[in-house]
Amino acid sequence: MQSRKSTLINVFAALITLGVQMFISFWLSPFVVGKLGEEAYGFINLANNFVSYASLVSVAINSMACRYISIEYNSGRINEAKSYFCSVFIANCFLYGLILIISILFVWKMELIINITPALIQQVKLTFLLSFVNMGTSLIGTVYTAAAFTTGKMHYNSLVQIISNVVKSVFVFVLFMVLPPKVYYLSLATLCAGLITLWGNYEVTKKLFIDFKIEKNYYSFFKLKRLVKSGFWVLISNISNLLLNGLDLLFSNWFISSAIMGRLSLAKQIPLALSNALGVFSNIFSSALTKVFASNGNNKLIDEANAQLKILTVFFTVPYAGIIVFGYDFLLLWLRNTNYTSSQFLEIYVLMIIVLLDIIISTYMYSIHSVFIAIDKVRIYSITLFVSSIVSIFTTLALLKFTNLGVYAIAGTSTLILGFTHGVIVPACAARLLNKPLWIFWKTEIQSWTSLIVICIMFFVFKKIMLFPDWTHFFVNILIVALIGYVFEFLLIFDKNEKRELIQILKTKVAFNNK
Repeated sequence: MQSRKSTLINVFAALITLGVQMFISFWLSPFVVGKLGEEAYGFINLANNFVSYASLVSVAINSMACRYISIEYNSGRINEAKSYFCSVFIANCFLYGLILIISILFVWKMELIINITPALIQQVKLTFLLSFVNMGTSLIGTVYTAAAFTTGKMHYNSLVQIISNVVKSVFVFVLFMVLPPKVYYLSLATLCAGLITLWGNYEVTKKLFIDFKIEKNYYSFFKLKRLVKSGFWVLISNISNLLLNGLDLLFSNWFISSAIMGRLSLAKQIPLALSNALGVFSNIFSSALTKVFASNGNNKLIDEANAQLKILTVFFTVPYAGIIVFGYDFLLLWLRNTNYTSSQFLEIYVLMIIVLLDIIISTYMYSIHSVFIAIDKVRIYSITLFVSSIVSIFTTLALLKFTNLGVYAIAGTSTLILGFTHGVIVPACAARLLNKPLWIFWKTEIQSWTSLIVICIMFFVFKKIMLFPDWTHFFVNILIVALIGYVFEFLLIFDKNEKRELIQILKTKVAFNNK
């Protein structure tokens, strides 16, 4: 009961983070596009993609760091946890120095690799450089997220993220309003937000890990070797995700145009805000699953994973259905100050839905992915995903060469292949590793998709009697249908015992706040 209560507290904190991120994506993207144009805007997100490419070198160490620190800490082996903590920090400092040298060389001659309008070359180079520097703050600060993960108090990290996102949005707005518009303003603001995140998570670590400090005598090459060996397959799975989803903007730049790259980048903003929030939930749930595994082994992993999948379904299905049903009307209001034609609006909407479907698929299996990490059995998952990514890349290239699908081939191929892999194969592999029937996770997954269809149909019915002439009408209508949608989700997804438990937790929380 207490574990479920902590998870719900962390979930509500993550929801606040989701609200802040959605707000930033809501007003920031059209604001920046209006100031810079879609072509220049596309390079901002392309820079973030290149940072994710560079970050791959650190995945083998960092992907399993929180797990090992958590296992040792919650098993009472504090010095072992400290050793992992210090070893990861020192290794990350070394890696970042190496990455920074390579990134400077890349930025120096990047116009030979990426198609850039001559007038934007210097601004784009500075954008990429600031993004790589910001990666350093994230890399060095990775170990400082372990304290909240280990103790199950991820709401502290969510609070830090909220503050950094607010600072980022204010900083961007001030820069664009006061100074002549430049491409690199958003990267500069992101760097400032990254420094705040680093400082905030450091303070959280001091609060939760009182005796943890960076000390050379705790450094252990043996423990780094263990992390790399354990994290190698996570690295393979991250490379696979990159091949599936991380090359779309680069392919658009290479094979179509930088303008189409900017349009695809714009279409991805709202879905990616939800994806970022999903990442926050993933850390929360991975933390809970790791603690369950440390305490009870495999005994309660399936119940915990299914419960987490239900929570993800309840919280995310309503916004997903809202984007599917009301997304086009939203775009017409959101981008009304741009020069897009009706066909271009439709193109952005279709691309947005394609990207969203990819994220929906990931949502309905996210907790299952955490099972592989909790039991330290990610090899089968990684191999499966890597094979799928290779198939996706070659299929995309073939469609670009032999068809006129263009950007739809880039955005849609990975969604179809990922859907089959994550929706069918991965849950079966997880069930097999836990010595359970193949359908054990499919049942909850099918329930999630069914609820999405039901909510979408309900929203379509409501839309027939709604008008969206301005933002006021839009938000009032959306708020009404969202509340109804969440009530239906609660009734559809949770069984009688789960409803009773959740209601009891809420009553306890309300009674505590009233004291």
